[in-house]
Amino acid sequence: MKDVPFIKFAPNFITLVSLCCGISALKFAFQENWNSAVLMILLAAFFDFFDGWLARKLKKSSQFGAELDSLSDFISFGVSPAVLLYLWSIQEFERVGWVFCLFYIICAALRLARFNIENLNSPSTTFYGIPSPAAAGLLLIPFFFNFIFPELFREYFTIISIFLLCYSGVMMISRVPTLSLKSLKFSNSNSSYFVIFIALLIIFLISFFWQTILAISVFYFLFSLVGMLKYLFALRKSSK
Repeated sequence: MKDVPFIKFAPNFITLVSLCCGISALKFAFQENWNSAVLMILLAAFFDFFDGWLARKLKKSSQFGAELDSLSDFISFGVSPAVLLYLWSIQEFERVGWVFCLFYIICAALRLARFNIENLNSPSTTFYGIPSPAAAGLLLIPFFFNFIFPELFREYFTIISIFLLCYSGVMMISRVPTLSLKSLKFSNSNSSYFVIFIALLIIFLISFFWQTILAISVFYFLFSLVGMLKYLFALRKSSK
């Protein structure tokens, strides 16, 4: 019987850890432990990035790993953040609020299914629509804001949550081109600046964790919004 090195299964193992974090977020949400629930989703996003990076570095990508990653993403960044937002903010709307959550979850499933089909034979360096981890990050913006300013704009969190559910869902299934981290490349002359940037980012995360996460999320929201407006403007211009 041929021995199989453990390193071959390392990316899939990390994917399972990401899945565990996503499911644990649901557990903490039912317990109304919002800080822990949000942290679990953030950890799931970290492991989701790391498993893909490790698979590419080890050249151990497989169809099984891709399917497992999609299932993990659907739970961690589709179901968990939507349920978390529903329990925290919009359950006062009952069935109407749940419809918005279902819309986001369905969009996450469609986005992941489309991504698998489009990358089955020829992986792309460009995302069409925002990836599901980024969409989950947008949904968590009201949590980040509430952790920093507990009493500020509290009465608007429900409306903001519904808007983010709709916006993130539409952006996931849209054809708006967005930047993929896989396409980022750094020359030797620029690598030192990248290291400095990462070091500063870690320092800010240690010192001002929620503030830094909020700033990153808001920046990405504005980045995606500009991309959507440019895309709509280009469509309108081409139709004339």
